[in-house]
Amino acid sequence: MQQLDKLTIKQREQLFRNLRLEITHHSNAMEGTTLSFGETKKLLELGKTAENRPLGEQLVILGFAKTYDVIVREASDKNNVINSSFIKDIHAIMFEYALKISPEYVCKPIGAYRLDERQIKGTDIKLSLPHMIDNDMENLLYTTKNNNNMNLMDIANFHIQFEKIHPFADGNGRVGRLIMAYQAIQNNIIPPLIKNENRSDYLNVINNKDDLCKFLERGIKNSLELIE
Repeated sequence: MQQLDKLTIKQREQLFRNLRLEITHHSNAMEGTTLSFGETKKLLELGKTAENRPLGEQLVILGFAKTYDVIVREASDKNNVINSSFIKDIHAIMFEYALKISPEYVCKPIGAYRLDERQIKGTDIKLSLPHMIDNDMENLLYTTKNNNNMNLMDIANFHIQFEKIHPFADGNGRVGRLIMAYQAIQNNIIPPLIKNENRSDYLNVINNKDDLCKFLERGIKNSLELIE
């Protein structure tokens, strides 16, 4: 079962509530944040910060959860279209808390495309050069302008192309996975949960849409396990 509308209202509410914690923890852990699952849970649900953990990390986690809320809300309207402004905005929302309080932790600029060359650790993917990012992003968005008529393969392909562009100085994986959740919800697909323990598998399939699609099917099963 992959379709959201096959779930009851209670199941959907439970899914989105539990995914808020799960996606926030795992997506950030994949990028090297040090908070445990329990510490992330206390931070999001009780507002209790973790001792001996960088404040910047915790502020980004709070920003990510806020961005997740935006994604779920905006994806509920099928008339909403992903454009460059939307993508820049969710990047800015993710890092705005940290930028205000721990600016030294944040790779700048936020809410704008990077100005230097980058490389994805653990892969040999060639990323867009800085002067080509805007053009590459607009081409990608143009080819997927019917974003409310996508299947899981389309979502996998978009994610691969987005990560190849790698438009931001930091947060590309997190933004890309949130966009994936947005596209899934808008197309009546259960958002896949990619767990930190599957990070190596994820990186191994990030350059092949068929393999990534199969990987995302496993991620959907992870999400379904969050429903009683």
